[in-house]
Amino acid sequence: MAIAGDWHANTRYGTEAIAHARKRNADVVVHLGDFGFTFTEPYLNALDGALEEHDLVLGFVDGNHENFDWLLAQPIAPDGLRYLRDRIVHLPRGFRWSWGETRCLAVGGAYSIDRILRMPGRAWWPQEVLTADDVRDIAGAGGADVMFCHDCPSGITGPAMDRARYGFPEAELSASEANRAKLRQIVDGVRPRRLWHGHFHHRYQAILEGIDYRTVVDGLGRDKGPIDNNMVVINLDDLGRHRIVG
Repeated sequence: MAIAGDWHANTRYGTEAIAHARKRNADVVVHLGDFGFTFTEPYLNALDGALEEHDLVLGFVDGNHENFDWLLAQPIAPDGLRYLRDRIVHLPRGFRWSWGETRCLAVGGAYSIDRILRMPGRAWWPQEVLTADDVRDIAGAGGADVMFCHDCPSGITGPAMDRARYGFPEAELSASEANRAKLRQIVDGVRPRRLWHGHFHHRYQAILEGIDYRTVVDGLGRDKGPIDNNMVVINLDDLGRHRIVG
């Protein structure tokens, strides 16, 4: 399988990344958010065509730069997914599934610290952040081996985080940290072995030390950067394992 970071509705980059995933023998792509932005027909159709050409399917968690008014208006199928195209599905917050014996969990969302520069309802949407209900419901639903997120939980300082926040008002930074703290509450309840996220546009790996768990955290890069920083391909049997945590 392939795991990809932010594409920001970049059609050319997305189609090239899909082709790259097939060359690496992936059969499914999990995208970590900031996937569709305004979800234009040309973008969705182009990616669906590339997925069909390469015989792949793509599931994405929502980021912070998504048109939530449109996305959340799309129906949820009986299997819990939102089907935007034949081969493109949204993984709603709290959606759980299993690949073999690996229990997976999708938790999208993040806070846009640049919202002061964006027009509400056109370039940012208030549904982007995790809610107290999200925390209660997802954390209370039990454990998982792997979490696919857009934001990074508090307790981790990635190499690009300070740079990404430089110059923004303190109130915006505090709101961003509040969302990360909510995600950490979910992580504390779920206790995953691995967590993959986007949002900060930088490839790195770190260890989150919980009270009674250790989680290997991987951040991925964005479009316009090297695909090998934006996408990793991993054997499904190894998805919930890492030599650091066993």
